[in-house]
Amino acid sequence: MDTEFWISVTLACLLGAMSPGLSLAVIVNLSLSQGRIAGLIAAISHGLMIGLFAFITASGLVVILDRYPVLFNAVQIGGCVFLIWMALKLLFATGSRTAYSVDATKSSKWSAARDGVLIALVNPKIIIFFSALFSQFVDANSQLWEKTLMALIAGTVDMLWYMLMAIVISRPSSLMSYQRHSRWIDKCFSLVLLIIAIGFIIQIIV
Repeated sequence: MDTEFWISVTLACLLGAMSPGLSLAVIVNLSLSQGRIAGLIAAISHGLMIGLFAFITASGLVVILDRYPVLFNAVQIGGCVFLIWMALKLLFATGSRTAYSVDATKSSKWSAARDGVLIALVNPKIIIFFSALFSQFVDANSQLWEKTLMALIAGTVDMLWYMLMAIVISRPSSLMSYQRHSRWIDKCFSLVLLIIAIGFIIQIIV
């Protein structure tokens, strides 16, 4: 596995973290209503859970590949379809993203950490995304260190992105600016994700 491979893994994980969804909404809410520290704590706990999810997903796909190659091929093709669907959904979305609501209640640091874990557990997009993504990267010869490194990349990228969001968007003016430009940001992300998915399809066909 060369440098290009790991860059592709990192970029794909970053695009997944950047895509709009429940996790971003909750961490933005925490940052605005309970302060920057709460947002950072939630981002860290969320990243740790994402890393665990990523490791379990990568390990499970290796088992499927080793025992049921036909099923793995189906997962791989389905993964490409999902990535393309997600890219097209962002690309052709109309209007600006709905403003995130703000809950003014205060909470403890432990509650912020709990919320970061829970939004990773209850978000169905996460396990689907990792199944789609890692099905393009793992194979029957994938070593433990490779799966561990994939999980570390996924968790670290997720953690750093949401920590950045907690710092930047903890100011309401920054959130408003982000929302104004979110449409074009999403379209740029979607094009990059579409290129990655098409590259996966070419690899499968070839």
